[in-house]
Amino acid sequence: MEAVSQPVLETPVLPAEVPLPSAAAAPVVEEPTGPTERNPVVLDVRDLKTYFFTYDGVVLALDGVSFKVRRGETLGLVGETGCGKSVTAFSVTRLIPDPPGRVISGKVLFRGIDLLWGLDAEARIRIDPKTGRAKVRRSFRRIKAGLERMSAVRGRGISMIFQEPTQAMNPVFSVSDQISEALILHQGTHIVDDILAATPGAPEVRPALEALVEVTRAAGGPDASRQAAAKVGEAAHLSSFGTQSFYLVRDSELGSEDMVRRLEKGLHRVRLSRLEKRYLRHRRRRMVVEEELHDLYLAEMREGRVDRHQRRVLRARRTRLRLAGFYYGVWGIRGRVQRPLRDEAFWRTVGRLEEVSIANPVQVARGYPHELSGGMLQRVMITMALAVEPTILIADEPTTALDVTIQAQILELMRGLKTRIGTAILLITHDLAVIAEVADRVCVMYAGQIVETAPARDLYQHPLHPYTQGLLASIPNLERPDKKLSSIPGSVPDLIHPPEGCRFHPRCPYAMPVCKEVRPPTTVEGSEHTVACHLYKGPVAME
Repeated sequence: MEAVSQPVLETPVLPAEVPLPSAAAAPVVEEPTGPTERNPVVLDVRDLKTYFFTYDGVVLALDGVSFKVRRGETLGLVGETGCGKSVTAFSVTRLIPDPPGRVISGKVLFRGIDLLWGLDAEARIRIDPKTGRAKVRRSFRRIKAGLERMSAVRGRGISMIFQEPTQAMNPVFSVSDQISEALILHQGTHIVDDILAATPGAPEVRPALEALVEVTRAAGGPDASRQAAAKVGEAAHLSSFGTQSFYLVRDSELGSEDMVRRLEKGLHRVRLSRLEKRYLRHRRRRMVVEEELHDLYLAEMREGRVDRHQRRVLRARRTRLRLAGFYYGVWGIRGRVQRPLRDEAFWRTVGRLEEVSIANPVQVARGYPHELSGGMLQRVMITMALAVEPTILIADEPTTALDVTIQAQILELMRGLKTRIGTAILLITHDLAVIAEVADRVCVMYAGQIVETAPARDLYQHPLHPYTQGLLASIPNLERPDKKLSSIPGSVPDLIHPPEGCRFHPRCPYAMPVCKEVRPPTTVEGSEHTVACHLYKGPVAME
């Protein structure tokens, strides 16, 4: 490694009227990308800045964060606690609590759509010259409009596994109610179509039920029973009925003939009355209008303008449909007409809970969040995020509360989702072992900045930034059990008054005078390998 005496940097453009440290800022940086025809970029974050306005001062939580996530790729975001990893996730999804936090500037491009469009008009920030405190004047009408536009992205576009499931789940609703809400919101039209297309009276249903009971009574094992139950779902043209049949047979001690009659009785949930069919068709029309509104919001963010005429048309249609469905909301009728959709969503929820290795999914689905352990709640949260099969999954410490065996199953489930539908994953963790196992590329974060980005193998074999080297040196080595573990001295700096120049220089063993004065530019040191350190002088990564 060869030191650089004084790199030449461009003058940065700072957010208006927001106090910043006197150190110069590096230019906007993006890691180089190769051909992206097979794996196009689905999330492109550019120079993202998020500040928290407190009584003590302005916390520079994110200060120029840039990275890309491609389709079918897992990008790991690692760093110590307090480096800004979770703030990055909340900034991308626009879930930063306001007040005190705000995304100040930058771009978050989801499939070319700027999710931060209109951000500048939502608030004005002024600094009181006497006290030095920030005053934020918010336009709540425009903030509400921005959040409404984000409803078109959250869920099927960008889904998130939160680090604290107890804070993300409502304690007064059952687990099935909360997962069902996500399923109906994002896959409602498909669910209604499946219910209407079911054939419970098909002649092949009863033989399939008898085969299921016979296999179960013969102790053929859970795998054989599941295969027979799947054939029941195929016969009824409703896969969730296969899940329902499996649990009805497994938990019953009735005789074979009585069991078959009980299973046939369970088919009543898809034997729809004329009123139930009318309600489902009405509900589907409402869902279609909501989808058209979401498509309009995406088009507005893509084109950078509001189509007020089309908004008025779609909102008027939505209002008319709501008024037309007033009859279905009358007490005594509401529960009856909603039963088929509610039952279908429940059994789909049970099937989703099976995927995260919950042993008693029916009981868990009927329970409430306070009745579950921390690890079980974490799996429920993972189920809710994966159920809608998102384009991008942001996983914020998804396996922290889980034991090792369940961790492996959850990581395998995420890997299967990536392989099956091409979901891109932004994995936030401080566990370098998890990153080594599942990540394709890694971004190392320190004090609100990306200090190194590289393919996972390159990062572990050739770490460049002193901070990355310190993180890897703290991992135990099984081949050298007598080796003394090292640690990085000090702690993450106060982001109200961060160090000038390189933010890592107070803890860096290679710190030079230039590190205390100038923020290092991000340079290219290999194929898709970039680092922000004055120890290197490769070509500057430009936009």
